[in-house]
Amino acid sequence: MKSAGRVKDMLDVSEKLSDVRGEIEQQQAEFETLSKQVETVAITVSLRSEPVVPVADLHWRPLYQIKLAWHEALDGLADYADTMVSVVLYIPVVILWVGTFVLGATAVWKLLRWGARVFFAYPKPA
Repeated sequence: MKSAGRVKDMLDVSEKLSDVRGEIEQQQAEFETLSKQVETVAITVSLRSEPVVPVADLHWRPLYQIKLAWHEALDGLADYADTMVSVVLYIPVVILWVGTFVLGATAVWKLLRWGARVFFAYPKPA
């Protein structure tokens, strides 16, 4: 600013300084936002191994198998419940589609019957 001799030069320098300040403030705001996001992230990892007790040289774990079967059964029940909810919620949609097809088929049938009567029922000679 000290070396600028004209008003235009001073305005140009002032504008450049304003642009740089704006960029700095924007980057500081982004940095603060990212640092807050980093502060709120927490990762918890816990590892544990399941004991393997050999029974007669077999790696038989009946409790683990029961636990797996129980989880699979619950998953199966959840899938069944999801499917039943979907079926119940889709019933109105299916009824609308069937109704649309029935109305369309009825309209086409009546149109064909009308066309057959009009175009193919010539007056018969007496």
